[in-house]
Amino acid sequence: MNLTSRPSLANENGSEELTLTRVIVQFIIFAVGTVGNLIVLVVLWWRRSRSQVGTQLFVGSLAVSDIGLMLSTVWVEAYDEIKRWHTGVIACKLHVTLQWVTMYSSIWSLAALSIDRYFSAFN
Repeated sequence: MNLTSRPSLANENGSEELTLTRVIVQFIIFAVGTVGNLIVLVVLWWRRSRSQVGTQLFVGSLAVSDIGLMLSTVWVEAYDEIKRWHTGVIACKLHVTLQWVTMYSSIWSLAALSIDRYFSAFN
């Protein structure tokens, strides 16, 4: 399987308008996701409390992993819609690895946050 020679969407179905729409939507998701998670981190830093340290830690971890996901996936996929991947095999493998690490980090942060909130409801 050659990961570096994926054809663009415009070549697959002949519709450049669909490609442009997808790229615009992906860049909007990137901008909103990155700015939103940065705001979450700023608010968590600004309004620290000693009573909910665990919850703040999990929310902060989720925000950091979501920023990593935005930086490693969304804008790269938008760029990949426009042009083919031309940075080489090593960068491609690092990109895929970073995608998986940040995705699983987000998933496990959500799971830990849910477990923490579930058990804190009984106290």
